[in-house]
Amino acid sequence: MRLVSVGEAAAAIPDGATIAVDGFTLMGVAEAIYEAIEARFRSTGHPRDLVIVHAAGQSNRKIGFEHFAVEGLAKRIVGSHWGLMPRMSAFLGQGLAEAVCLPQGQISSLYRAIAAGRPGNLSRIGLGTFVDPRIEAGKVNQPARDHAPDYVAIERIDGQDFMFYRSFKIDVGIFRASSVDQDGNCSLDDEAVTLDALAIAQAARNSRGTVICQAKKLVPRGAIPPKQVTVPGALVDLVVQAPDPERQHRQTDRTFFDPVYISASSDSELPTAPFSSRLVIGRRAIRFLSRGDVVNIGTGIPGDTVGPALAEAGLSEAITLTVESGVYGGVPAGGVDFGITAHPTAIISHASQFDFYNGGGLDATFMGAGQVDRDGNVNVSRLGGRVVGAGGFIDITQSARLVCFCFTMESRNEKFVDRVDHLTFSAEQARKNEQQVLFVTERAVFNLEPSGLRLLEIAPGVDVADLLGRIPFPVAVPEPPALMPDDIFEATIRPFHLPDRPTGKIQELSKGR
Repeated sequence: MRLVSVGEAAAAIPDGATIAVDGFTLMGVAEAIYEAIEARFRSTGHPRDLVIVHAAGQSNRKIGFEHFAVEGLAKRIVGSHWGLMPRMSAFLGQGLAEAVCLPQGQISSLYRAIAAGRPGNLSRIGLGTFVDPRIEAGKVNQPARDHAPDYVAIERIDGQDFMFYRSFKIDVGIFRASSVDQDGNCSLDDEAVTLDALAIAQAARNSRGTVICQAKKLVPRGAIPPKQVTVPGALVDLVVQAPDPERQHRQTDRTFFDPVYISASSDSELPTAPFSSRLVIGRRAIRFLSRGDVVNIGTGIPGDTVGPALAEAGLSEAITLTVESGVYGGVPAGGVDFGITAHPTAIISHASQFDFYNGGGLDATFMGAGQVDRDGNVNVSRLGGRVVGAGGFIDITQSARLVCFCFTMESRNEKFVDRVDHLTFSAEQARKNEQQVLFVTERAVFNLEPSGLRLLEIAPGVDVADLLGRIPFPVAVPEPPALMPDDIFEATIRPFHLPDRPTGKIQELSKGR
């Protein structure tokens, strides 16, 4: 291990290198190194033509991964999500670099395959979506379609189709650590999530590449207990101490360091939300759960309302909320701090969380939706001409028993369309997986049937004809449609009961898939 300046670290990255970088929103992001890479390129023209790989979105709309949105610096971006990166999203939308979008969990898992010398990963995740090589192969702009290699293929095993995510060489791995000792041993003790630091370091090392760590603080040899070492020093080549930790090594975008994000508490403050049409959606959605369910919540309406809706109903302890970053329990943060919770009950690695998700461990997920079409397909990855990406959406919605899309019909853009602009969620694949799929809005609830959407419930006072007039395709309607619970539209809801989670639910789903 060698201690170097940020400038020396940036100079160690060769032109044309494939670099893997860690982070989730701004958690785990090596901001000092990203800044140095951009600054060196602007002053010297190097490093240039990089292939930059990232599993999760890494920005607060201002910094982080946005440093790479410079023409000539990156030749190709291989990632999952650019929704919190307005410059990068526009950069890729304009074709200034090749854009390859793969599911977040598959990239995270791929680091481990590369580290282990495996040719790649086999998974059903991605089938029937824009990642499927029979559709777009994840190549979401024209330069990628013209020049990017094929990162995915279809393999048929025992009469079933699988996605094969191909391994590739990693020339440089970049991650950050809270503490690094004199031997290069790295601890993530102050970090809110653990993510892919170890897997990236192992993958770069076994690719005969360079491993660079950004440290918040340097500590003496032996100061880190062995069981708290996340990345052993033997895997680390260069260490950079962040020159300005307050700005470049924040625990979250909003917080330099707060122990609530890494410590459990039996009396943590429950989330609240003011009454709104968004809260109405969360209130209705949670009534489809069972006590004991393990649930994932996505950003937007689900992240803002599911926790508060459970809390006001006194059901927070009846449901286990998780986030794909690896967090269990606690009070979820939102916006640019999405991915962490205050007073979590457990924090595991990014890839391990997706192993559990992809294997059918989720009883339910609550996700937003950009567009929904006549077949029940959903688009969240290309909206208004912007290249947004899917994040963990595909991994999660293709493996959860219950998929509940939560969105408001009172939106600037039409939610219901004849055909989605981008196929992020495949209704056909959901039917094959025997998943239950719901669409919960403030005006009505729909479910997915073999023929398309069916109206399940309507809000009190809403005219069915007026509702259907807002939808540009036929919807099956029972006579008469049921009413949504009236108390979800009031300031105070009535107590209600959730059924107990049936035993064997996960096993039955896995068998069906």
